[in-house]
Amino acid sequence: MYKSKGFTLIELILVIVLIGILAIVAAPKALRLSSDARIATLEGMQGAMQSGAQLIYSRALIEEKTDGSDSITVNGATIELHSGYPVGNWQAGIRYIVDLDDIPFSNTGVECTTEWCGRGNQTSLASGVSTTSPGRLGKIWPEGFTWADQCGVYYINHENGLPPEFGIESEDC
Repeated sequence: MYKSKGFTLIELILVIVLIGILAIVAAPKALRLSSDARIATLEGMQGAMQSGAQLIYSRALIEEKTDGSDSITVNGATIELHSGYPVGNWQAGIRYIVDLDDIPFSNTGVECTTEWCGRGNQTSLASGVSTTSPGRLGKIWPEGFTWADQCGVYYINHENGLPPEFGIESEDC
């Protein structure tokens, strides 16, 4: 007669315990890697913002529009400037720096459901980053986050004649 062999209850419990231990050890590492990847993406966006702002400033230099408030037209879009750099307004400045022309400004408490969301024309961020009047700032943040979350890239045109300021908020990433 053929006798079927299987796992004993002790062997099954041992396997479950080992899988649990592996999950406890591996999960934090996997979560940290996803956070690191998100921060690397923000660093890429920051680089794109800096390059885009510099390209617009170069165009403003050519058109002699680097003093005070002005505007230029690039690819059919009117970009408001201050000191030759895009203003910190989403609709008229920031979104053109990184080719997010089709993304309307996002509300503060709404979770981003597209690859990137953005908002501008503000004077401060939830993290405490701020500008002085008349300067304005804006922020771009990734899908799954809100304006208030500290996970995004910000742009500040202080409107005082100095180059803009760029930064990353990554505490909540």
